[in-house]
Amino acid sequence: MDLVYDLFLSHNSEDKPAVREVSDKLKRRHLKPWLDVENLQPGQRWQDEAEKVIRTCRAAAVFVGQSGMGPWEEEEMRALLTQAVRRKIPVIPVLLPGAPKKPDLPLFLEERTWVDLRNGITPDGLDLIVWGITGKKPRSKKKGSQLPFLHNLPYPPLGDLLKGRDEELRKLAEGLEAAGGSIVQHLVLYGLGGIGKTRLAVEHTWASGYNAAFFIQAVTPAGLRTGLASLARADLLNLGERKAEDETVHAVLGWLKTNPGWLLILDNVDTPEAESEVLALLPGLTGGRVLITSRLQRWPLWVHTQPLGTIPLEEARDFLLKRTNGRRRKAPDDADRVWDLAQKLDGLPLALEQAGAYIARTRVSFSKYLEVWEEERQREPEWPDQAEMGYPASVATTWKASFERLKPTGATLLRLCAFLAPDPIPDEMFESEREKVEGACELLRSETGQEKSTDSTHEALAELEGYSLISRQEATFTVHRVVQEVLQSRIPAERLRDWIEAALEIVNGYSPMPPDDVRTWPVWNVLRPHAARIVLLADQMGVADPASRLMSQLGEYLYGRGLYTETEPLMRRSLDIAEATFGSKHTNVASCLNNLALLLQAMNRLSEAAPLMRRALEIDEDSFGTQHPTVAIRLNNLALLLFAKKDFSEAEPLMRRALSINTTSFGSENPDVAIGISNLAALLHAIGRYSEAEPLMRQALTIDEAAFGSEHPQTARDLNNLARLLQDTNRLLEAEPLMRRAVGIWQRSLGRDHPNTKIAEGNLARLLAEIANQSSPPPAPGGGDSV
Repeated sequence: MDLVYDLFLSHNSEDKPAVREVSDKLKRRHLKPWLDVENLQPGQRWQDEAEKVIRTCRAAAVFVGQSGMGPWEEEEMRALLTQAVRRKIPVIPVLLPGAPKKPDLPLFLEERTWVDLRNGITPDGLDLIVWGITGKKPRSKKKGSQLPFLHNLPYPPLGDLLKGRDEELRKLAEGLEAAGGSIVQHLVLYGLGGIGKTRLAVEHTWASGYNAAFFIQAVTPAGLRTGLASLARADLLNLGERKAEDETVHAVLGWLKTNPGWLLILDNVDTPEAESEVLALLPGLTGGRVLITSRLQRWPLWVHTQPLGTIPLEEARDFLLKRTNGRRRKAPDDADRVWDLAQKLDGLPLALEQAGAYIARTRVSFSKYLEVWEEERQREPEWPDQAEMGYPASVATTWKASFERLKPTGATLLRLCAFLAPDPIPDEMFESEREKVEGACELLRSETGQEKSTDSTHEALAELEGYSLISRQEATFTVHRVVQEVLQSRIPAERLRDWIEAALEIVNGYSPMPPDDVRTWPVWNVLRPHAARIVLLADQMGVADPASRLMSQLGEYLYGRGLYTETEPLMRRSLDIAEATFGSKHTNVASCLNNLALLLQAMNRLSEAAPLMRRALEIDEDSFGTQHPTVAIRLNNLALLLFAKKDFSEAEPLMRRALSINTTSFGSENPDVAIGISNLAALLHAIGRYSEAEPLMRQALTIDEAAFGSEHPQTARDLNNLARLLQDTNRLLEAEPLMRRAVGIWQRSLGRDHPNTKIAEGNLARLLAEIANQSSPPPAPGGGDSV
């Protein structure tokens, strides 16, 4: 993987000593500048290497000294201008001593504000780059701090509202900075739930000089891997979409190894399984810092740990006063009552925040809040042991007081979220499933006797945010795990199944089809942890429908991403539930059999897959008749399995039968018909019947391009297959532009590391080699690889 540089240093060779000085300062700040005299390897062409870096760098600095701009101006500035427009990278002018007040510069630089980076590169240089990229002026910070260049931090900084943590922040910074160079320093911040581990980790990040900061919920091993893969998205590392999650994780880890100066926060590593996954990950990381938050106290000796306790009562008092200033009803006894409240909340940051939010939202006095808090505590005096819960009872009591104030819609949303994962939840899920949310509201009202609420989902989320019961991000929100645990503990046992079913219905209704299509993945990427959580709970409660369906859909998504080991248990369990619920001859069972067979085929377990495929076909033929489109799907899948086993004589009639069914059902221009045409063409190509295969390939390409567009992977597949056939019939110059186009589509849509992209690039390389040697004989039939 090529190294991505933070800053391209454009300069006149006369100014090289001054520019090298800036480069040294950048490196001391863990930035990666590209300077030709330092980074250009012997034998490399200067212009080619410079343009390559310009195409990927994060920003550029144009140095103007006494001699003005250099002779490279035309080519280099054209490249910089192109990237400034295309990728919106900042191009920052830097005036060196002796530079003319009005130098002769390109127009696009004239319009920018002049910045002297030479003196400002430490500590503010990175801020200026961020300013150039985002257009947002950096806020003032403590001396020596800087904003992370890239981040997905879940909260903004508290600033002066962070009380009583100065010593802990100092220890945390010292612990993480104990190692230097390319070594990763890791630290576990451990303590009870609600003690403020996550907040302290985030505040440390805002106050420190990391180039990048990444936040991942690592509650489970799967959550850790999904979180790592999510860093590849366009607004963070921009590493491109990959079909297999393992490939995406590999790309992210590769970026971390080659881009020093980052911090990785692994939040809520609270189980032995999650701990084992994290411990396996740590040795392979270099170049940054890893901060782990956990309720677990015992870690291996080679892992650095730091306990986190409560904050001093004086600081707790000051926080409550500042958090509610101007937003509470003032009373003569405020000074005494705020002390009482700080003591009752045990100096627990999470409880303090909840109490402060309640007081500010309802505008009550400290005395009134203490009355409410005490009433809630008296209602349920027999709380489980603190060690058993993992959080103090005072946290639960504080939240209960807020729960009682919620309107029905907000209270319903919060209860539903208790059964989801502690990962970002899409706002749209509840908005799009409004009718199901209203049904859950009726469930709550039947329990509490509340009046019907007219609040919209948007208004309910705003209410929850006002009480600090959720944290809002753009288009998503999160619910603290302690909130989820407290909510579940308050639901009557006889109502637990009802609420699990309600949450299941909403997640199931929001899950898009088909889950193995890349166009649905932006939703599934966010939905995945919640679907996994709710199907587990539903299965434990014996809820078969739609748990089996959602389990199957989740399995198809994971299958599409290439996560076969995670997919198989889901698909097998979905099959078991379907057979137990509907009987062995039901169409739902056939669907589960088909999906499991496709997975086994992808894992090259063909002998296990074949009987499942045949059984699925038999069930659907009995249920739908022999001419139904569902039967065509089963025929096509069985034929492809036989094709993989090189049983061409049995595969061909099945393919032709499936194609006939779909053409009759949908017409000749349908994408389902194109699938059958493409499959049959591939088989004919493989057995050397080129004249029959070529018109079918061109027909499939025409249909798919009309249905999906010219940049879809399905179109690229058709182009690749047609180009291979042209190559096999020695029409090399016709094949080349098709092959190049297929490669380009896959590179743009799936990324350069995707298996399909690599196959296509290999096919193109072989084609170009053959073109270069026109005198060589044609290759044997079937040369190259199908996708």
